[in-house]
Amino acid sequence: MYFFFVSLIICVAALTYMRYEAGRFKVNRIYFTNASNPLKVIHLSDIHLKYLCVDVDKVASVIIKEKPDFIILTGDYINHPHQINIFLSFLKEIKGNHRVFLCFGNHDYGTFSYNESKIMDFTRKIESIGVTVLHNKSVCLQKDSRKYNLIGIEDLRLRRYNVEKALSSCCEDAKVNIAISHNPDIVFKLPKDKVDYLLCGHFHGGQIWMPFGMEFKLMRRERLCKMGIVKGVNKVNDITLYINSGLGNVLFPLRFLSPPEIAIIYFP
Repeated sequence: MYFFFVSLIICVAALTYMRYEAGRFKVNRIYFTNASNPLKVIHLSDIHLKYLCVDVDKVASVIIKEKPDFIILTGDYINHPHQINIFLSFLKEIKGNHRVFLCFGNHDYGTFSYNESKIMDFTRKIESIGVTVLHNKSVCLQKDSRKYNLIGIEDLRLRRYNVEKALSSCCEDAKVNIAISHNPDIVFKLPKDKVDYLLCGHFHGGQIWMPFGMEFKLMRRERLCKMGIVKGVNKVNDITLYINSGLGNVLFPLRFLSPPEIAIIYFP
C-alpha cells in the first residue's frame, strides 16, 4: 500500500509539472549574423490549438516588444474544421501590424481529409485577414537595400512539395534565400545552391523527453531523427536548418524537458 501511494504521488507530481511546462514558452534567440541592422524574424510552429496551453496574450506581447520585420509560422495549426475561426483569431492577435507568412503542416491537410477545395477555402480565409500563405511559391522581401527570398514549400510527408515551382518565382538578386516548410526532412529535397536557410517544425523538440532519444525512435520515422538532428540549429547538405520545438502539443497537453518555443532569428 505504501508503494502504491508513493507511486501515485510521483505520478501526480510528474503530470502536474508536465502540464506546467506545456504552458510556459521559452524565447530563443538565434544569430546568423552580427550585423547592426539584421533582418529580424519571429518563427512559430506547431500551434496545435486543441492542446495549446500557452497564453496567446503573452505570445503577442513578445511580438509587440520585439518588433520583428515579419513573422513566420511553419505548420500544424488545427485538427478539426471547428478550429478554423479560433485559428483566425489567433493570427489576428499575434499579427498586429506585422507581415505574417505561413505554410501548412500534415495536420492542417488532414483536417480537411486532403480535400483540395476545402484546403483552398481555408487558405482564402487566412489570406482575407492579411496573412500570406506560401503554397510552393516564394515572395521577395526587402529591408533597406537588401532583398530576401522567402520560399514556402508544401508538406513532405503528403508529397505535396514542388521545390522547382517554389523556387521559380524567386528574385535573382536576393541576398539570402530563406525556405520554410513543416517537415525538416524536406532539406534532402532542396538544391544546396538555391537555399541558404530552412525553417521547420514538426518534431516538437520531442515534447516528452525520454532517455536515449526514445521519444524519436518510438514516434518518428524521419531521416533526420535517425541522424540525431531533432531541434535547433543544424547544418545539413550545406543548408542551415532551424527546427522549432513548437508552441502546442499533440496527443495530450503535456511536455517534459522540451518547453514550447518562440524563436527570434537574425539573418544577414
